[in-house]
Amino acid sequence: MANVSVNELGFSPKQGVNWSNYLVYRPVYQTSFFKRIFDYHAEKPGATWTVGHDIGAGCGIVSFTLAIHFDSVIISDPNDGYVTLAKKLLIEEASLPESKFTFLQETAEETSVDSGTIDLIAACECIQWTNPKAAISEFSRQLKAGGTLAITYYARPLIDGNERVQNAWKGVWGAHSKKAQGEVFDRAFRTINTALENIEFPEGEWEAIKRVYINARGDVNAFVMNNLVDERKVKEKEEKIWVEDDEEWVGMKDIEWFKAYLATWVPYIPEAEMQDVWDELELALEGKKARIRTPVVMIFATRRA
Repeated sequence: MANVSVNELGFSPKQGVNWSNYLVYRPVYQTSFFKRIFDYHAEKPGATWTVGHDIGAGCGIVSFTLAIHFDSVIISDPNDGYVTLAKKLLIEEASLPESKFTFLQETAEETSVDSGTIDLIAACECIQWTNPKAAISEFSRQLKAGGTLAITYYARPLIDGNERVQNAWKGVWGAHSKKAQGEVFDRAFRTINTALENIEFPEGEWEAIKRVYINARGDVNAFVMNNLVDERKVKEKEEKIWVEDDEEWVGMKDIEWFKAYLATWVPYIPEAEMQDVWDELELALEGKKARIRTPVVMIFATRRA
């Protein structure tokens, strides 16, 4: 899908997102990412693979892989143009059968999906834009007993081995976060800054909760972007797993990549409005590439019978 050239409306109808750039500069969901999701689901006795639901699907990046494993896939997103674009990429460009998909322009918090009909829900890189409590309740309603919920989020990358570059890169994100103002962004930051630990799973509805932290160096502060905080709601019974040095989330990048990557985040800030911090990063890089490491959190939960 990364070779498809598209330029469609993105996160907000007021602000265009170049999906071609998104697909090129955002991390690719590699083999280990999907293996963790499907292994968790497959380990359960009687696991079924009838219907998967990609929530907050964007242009259908995760939907493509779900379609390989499930008989049918629901693709939903609340934003104008997203599901239309996903349909184009999956059916017209990837030549997958249209009969395999259902496309819905709906929110994570309230959908028309029938209760108790979904085997697996994937909510990738979207939970921060929701009301987490309402979304988790809705996910619970949709899933079959024993069904799987997979919530994932990758943070902005960190720089390894060069403190000056890391400090300059931190300055870029500091400038960006000052531009990201308003209730929606504040709520998103509170979720991001806790590494999704503000997401609560009521014990009467959920079991076998597993939180996997990748490339975080054993510290949830790897996900912190500013000083907005929220209450952490991880329960004692929940399993925590720390995975380090996952090379699928590591790379060597130059100044042009850093600029293009930031441009895929909302709100989009023209380079000229942050010229001082970009200049500092370019000086710190000294014309070289820096080693980036992306922290990732993946949460798995099972709907109680």
